[in-house]
Amino acid sequence: MDCKSRDLDVLDSILNRSKGERLSEEASAIKLSRMDLFHLTATRMKPVDITGDGDRADLLKRMLELRPMRPLPEMKGLTSSLRPYQERGVEWIRFLFENGFGGLLCDDMGLGKTHEVMSFMVGLREYENVKGPFLVVCPTTVLSHWDNKIREHAPGLKAVLYHGGQRDLGKALKDSDVLLTSYGILRWDIEKLKDISFSLAVFDEIQNIKNPQTLAYSSAKDIKARMKLGLTGTPIENSLSELKTLFDLTMPGYFGTDKNFDSRYVKPIELGPDSTRREELSRLISPFTLRRLKETVLDDLPEKIEDIRSCRLSEDQVKLYRDAVSSRGKGLLQLLKAGEEPVPYIHIFALLNLLKQICNHPAMVEGTPDDYERYQSGKWELFKELVAESLDSGQKVVVYSQFLGMIKIIEGFLQTQNVDFVTLTGASRKRGEIISRFNNNPDCRLYVGSLKAGGTGIDLVAASVVIHYDRWWNAAREDQATDRVHRIGQKRGVQVFKLVTEGTLEEKISAIIEKKRNLMDSVVKESDPGILRSFSRAELIELLSVPS
Repeated sequence: MDCKSRDLDVLDSILNRSKGERLSEEASAIKLSRMDLFHLTATRMKPVDITGDGDRADLLKRMLELRPMRPLPEMKGLTSSLRPYQERGVEWIRFLFENGFGGLLCDDMGLGKTHEVMSFMVGLREYENVKGPFLVVCPTTVLSHWDNKIREHAPGLKAVLYHGGQRDLGKALKDSDVLLTSYGILRWDIEKLKDISFSLAVFDEIQNIKNPQTLAYSSAKDIKARMKLGLTGTPIENSLSELKTLFDLTMPGYFGTDKNFDSRYVKPIELGPDSTRREELSRLISPFTLRRLKETVLDDLPEKIEDIRSCRLSEDQVKLYRDAVSSRGKGLLQLLKAGEEPVPYIHIFALLNLLKQICNHPAMVEGTPDDYERYQSGKWELFKELVAESLDSGQKVVVYSQFLGMIKIIEGFLQTQNVDFVTLTGASRKRGEIISRFNNNPDCRLYVGSLKAGGTGIDLVAASVVIHYDRWWNAAREDQATDRVHRIGQKRGVQVFKLVTEGTLEEKISAIIEKKRNLMDSVVKESDPGILRSFSRAELIELLSVPS
């Protein structure tokens, strides 16, 4: 036996966690926690043999089969039924809760993760006599979504929004079963919230706190809860280290130290890739993560068709693009090609954002969005054609852009066409009313939203056309926004258009993103200069080149 084999490293980590605790002074065995048992099962690649009879043996066998103690009961506090895969999801959450585990519910966007969690809460109230309050933390844009869903589908639960300047924690806890709050309030009020013992803490869109250095993440760790559950469609956006960060919050200690995780999994898988380590990690997380895809579990969901529509720069845009690259890109290109100085990411990011705005519409860079008709834009003409075709065919349309200036231009155009629409950005208030109006008012034909504020945690199933006016750096963010439309409740096929300007950085970004899709269909982090660190010098040089 090779006692130095890396396959035995897991035994060291188990011994370190248990501190070699023996069953007795004479015994040649040690105690294993339930978490250790799953560790051992994953690394052995063989099932653990449970010997003996009785309740304890049955309990262990059921635990390793990921089964709760009892079948899912009928829940009177729900007004709508669960789909079979959702019932399986609730049973899985119950299995975690009964065994003292946390986990990550990673179902594809649009499959009803909110509904599964609500059902679990109702079950705890009706059958487990759990009295402690439930906490749901989510982005501000998703608060009204949670509030509306609970009122509509789980009226037996009393939900209270703990948000705004007049919030009162004592009153909110007294009046509620479910405390709904945002990550921002979690940061501000953690000194109050950390003194409360919650039965369940749910972190929706948990990928928003994947950075362990942030106050939001440390505040989430400070929350006391019998169980912590994360909800996300994208548990890995850029690196496996993000997965460990989320597990450190929901299953503390399961992966050991950052150093050990990095050497055993991150480097072999991301630099290798090491298929053995990848398979081992998959087995290791499988009991505590649940992920189902729409195409697998929803036979009745209409088709989604994605189409990249190309256009060319107008003469106005060509001049602006060439001038920007010549005046601001020449020096940056020389630095990149020389390879001696550090990459000036901030300056490159600023220039790339300028070029993206030129591709959108010249009025954006000229600072005259109200006077957009003075300029020609290839993408703008394509956009107007797509909108006209969609409206003429009786469909509602969702439009996303990352630039507020572009949203303002679109609003101005729709007003001149007498088209009824709604807008949702980070500055919008009464978000629930905005979403309701779009979904329920037949005269409201378009939804215009910023990708960050209006692309998560909402239902837009009244639409059947999605237009991404400009491409995001993160493919997962685009998919998440698209799935506001392509989700449960959608009755029509969904057509998705992604607009790309030929011969520009947009075309190159699109190609690079597709090439780099390797971890959970995603590439780079959020839209800040740091995302460019995922691009090589050669790729940055290519992005900054003048269009032919």
